[in-house]
Amino acid sequence: MKRTCLAFFALALTGCVTSPEITAWNMAKEVNTSAGYQNFVNRYPDSGHVDDARKMVEKSKMEQILKVDTVSECVRVMKTNPDQKIAATVADQAFKASHKETSVAALYEFLAYFKGHSGVPTVRSMLEELEFKDASESVSPGAMEYFLLRYPQSRFTTEGQKLFAEKSYEQAKGWANQFGFKAFLQRFPESPRVAEVRGWIKADMPQQVPLDAKKQLEQFVDKSPWLKRYGCALALSAKIGKNPGDIDSLRYSLYNLEKGGASGDLPVSCSSVSFTARPGVGKNLDEALGIMVRAEELRKELANQWKIYGQRDEMAKTAVRASSKVADELESAELSEDVLGSGPLGGLDVGREKGSVSARKALERFKVMESAVARDREDIKRLLLDTDALYKPLQRYITNCLAAE
Repeated sequence: MKRTCLAFFALALTGCVTSPEITAWNMAKEVNTSAGYQNFVNRYPDSGHVDDARKMVEKSKMEQILKVDTVSECVRVMKTNPDQKIAATVADQAFKASHKETSVAALYEFLAYFKGHSGVPTVRSMLEELEFKDASESVSPGAMEYFLLRYPQSRFTTEGQKLFAEKSYEQAKGWANQFGFKAFLQRFPESPRVAEVRGWIKADMPQQVPLDAKKQLEQFVDKSPWLKRYGCALALSAKIGKNPGDIDSLRYSLYNLEKGGASGDLPVSCSSVSFTARPGVGKNLDEALGIMVRAEELRKELANQWKIYGQRDEMAKTAVRASSKVADELESAELSEDVLGSGPLGGLDVGREKGSVSARKALERFKVMESAVARDREDIKRLLLDTDALYKPLQRYITNCLAAE
């Protein structure tokens, strides 16, 4: 008996018989993952191997961090593992990754999550250059306008203003609209294109009695999401120009405002927007606002008609498909009747048209209806395009007449 106990003790010492703790530690080393070591720490916090396990957790985390090669991944690490011990390393990795970034949003993420990093000025410079490049390559002058709003004191300002003016000239020329021409002259009075554009302006029609410009403008802004967005953009740009502490978040808000399209969502800092007319534009602005009100009403009406006629078009197409199928089936059945003799369809042609003939006539009527609906839709589409040809120059003219209070 004594010899058996000694043998068992010897086996335990050599590892042939192990405790659950030792087994768990050996398994953690075998798996060799951060989760495995962390699980061991959670299960055996008083183990003699806890310190080693914790070191392995930190080592594993660091190894994973050093593999991260995009700013977005670094931001995700900070969101899921907000450990200040690794924050500096993650920030360094993000800065390294920023040099390969072509995404404006990713560079804004760096500035938001790694504000204290020494590389912030470098990333700001890269972001400014990337945004200028994007705006330069855009056909729309609006992209350059928003760049200049985000960077009112940019090293690219002079070049940007020239590009903005030239793109606006091409846009106005393409619109071939009096308000588009006036918008260009209002915005770029020093442009070398001024004389040419002024030559395109026709004599003004007799003006109506001026309305209460201030009241009309306030009412119009309340009903115009696009104008609220523009006012918000002007307000944000003014704050950026004053060099506040958190300039990056203001620029990002302005960037999102530009990319937000017609969503109507405004940053909290733009909960209210107030405009004033620039000097000397009061009477012309009254006229433009009046025309814009009618244009927006017409656009809304045409959009509703387009929706209704779209539904009618689908109904007509469905009717044509169903009628064609019925006519084909009746013809096949009647042909079988002729070949096989009398049956369920016997007498269909006695004293009246065959069913297939009636079905074919119905099919032709549905086709005529389908064509008529298609023509009406084309008319609505043409009217929408004609309205847009006036609406967009009007938008540009109105925004050029306004300043944020």
